[in-house]
Amino acid sequence: MRLAESETFDIIGDIAVEGLGTLGDSAAAPTLQKIIADPARDKGTRELARKALAKLGAASKPPATPTAPRATTTPPRATTPPTATASPTTAPREPAAAAEGGLLGTSSSSALPALPAIADDALAAYERVTLAGGTASLGYDSVRKRVDFDADVLGLYQKRVERDARAWGVNVGAHVVGGYINPEGASVTRGLQLDLSADGELRFYSGAVYGVGRVAAGTQLNYVSDVDGGNPDNTLKDTRFTGDLQVALGAGYGRVLDVGAAIRVRRLGRALDAAHALGRAIDAATARRLQLTWWALRGDRSTYRALVTTVAILREAGVLLGEPDAGLSYELLNVLRDTQLFLRPSGFDVQLAFGEGYLQRPDQPPSNESGRVEQLLASAGYGAQLDDDKLEVSGTGYGRLRLFAPDDQPSPWAVGATARVRRFAYGDHGDPLGALDLAATLQISDDDLMNSQIGQRVTGQLGFTWWINAASGLRLAANVGEDRGALFLGAELSATYGLLDGTMAR
Repeated sequence: MRLAESETFDIIGDIAVEGLGTLGDSAAAPTLQKIIADPARDKGTRELARKALAKLGAASKPPATPTAPRATTTPPRATTPPTATASPTTAPREPAAAAEGGLLGTSSSSALPALPAIADDALAAYERVTLAGGTASLGYDSVRKRVDFDADVLGLYQKRVERDARAWGVNVGAHVVGGYINPEGASVTRGLQLDLSADGELRFYSGAVYGVGRVAAGTQLNYVSDVDGGNPDNTLKDTRFTGDLQVALGAGYGRVLDVGAAIRVRRLGRALDAAHALGRAIDAATARRLQLTWWALRGDRSTYRALVTTVAILREAGVLLGEPDAGLSYELLNVLRDTQLFLRPSGFDVQLAFGEGYLQRPDQPPSNESGRVEQLLASAGYGAQLDDDKLEVSGTGYGRLRLFAPDDQPSPWAVGATARVRRFAYGDHGDPLGALDLAATLQISDDDLMNSQIGQRVTGQLGFTWWINAASGLRLAANVGEDRGALFLGAELSATYGLLDGTMAR
């Protein structure tokens, strides 16, 4: 009872409170009632006291009639009128901040969002929607009385689930580039390029070895219309269509997973440990619950709900000791907002497959490959997260060889590989400072034309991104390339600078 009443280190006090309920001695009831009525005690501790009282069969509030004072050598004091905080019949009312659970509120598990349905044996999963826009403009020239419009937009949907015995993934994308020029008169110019693509993969694993089936489809429509109102003979209209449909079967070994969400969990644990607020390690069940909650909240513009629900889950699991103060809350928020935790590969994967496809190409200009195409496809991937997830080493490779080509078509082959190293830097409180990246690519191909022309290309890039503040950043990159004897050197500097609002009011 003395430990439960006076111990300020929450985990020790909580153990004592639970112990009083387990022992079953009704003499502990006043102590537990006092803890429940104390607004300074942690919300979780008060809830444990209520459960312990229920085991004792006692009420959460002390009885309405005060008990007689124990005999003492001095006469008892005169009874004073009960106040709002000392009434034996009314539990003290918590201050507003305490009623909401302190700095971040309580947000019990019942208030958490509905979690996505992911199989219990899932090793990793992701779902991404990307919308991007390039140049887009709409203008009207009042002098020439001409309307101009152009747009470049792209959309991409990706989903993948990796389970113990099987894995599957799909990617669907669309890219539209269009333009329209309409001056006064009969002349008008229109142009459109539409790209549609979709691919899917299904794997069945036996240990680290797997069988794989893949399907891919793509189409491109190009339309150009240039009508010369003053000269019909100078009018151009052209529509071209290309299409690909391919399937492949093969086998492979290993797998590469995107472990960015797992790194976010590990960073949470490190932040709590550094602040001496880690009650116990984050187990697999709690990590899964955190990641699915973040998935469910991915559409929120604000990080508020993600922060509050994260703290609630960590409290409920016994990972977080007490209420996080302002400093720890800031560090947790930095972890949740860290954009350097996306597309973080880990593992090794190599695959060999035989593909059968059909390619439709325009008659002009003549295509090197069209109609039925068989090919041998090879791919490899590697990723590792090192040095407390601040260093990433990754690489990819591919190979392609056409088989059984007709006499009038070539049998090209191509191989290539890319290696990349990234170093991420953070401040003392988890603020992203920047990233240093180094990448190199080697490509060799043979188009089987003009006595087997072989081409090679070697490129490299060294870049650094520096976050100046929350609204500003700099990226400087150097590029070097060699393409069949020609040397290319280049540099790129991009800068974004912003000032957060400065305001004052009296």
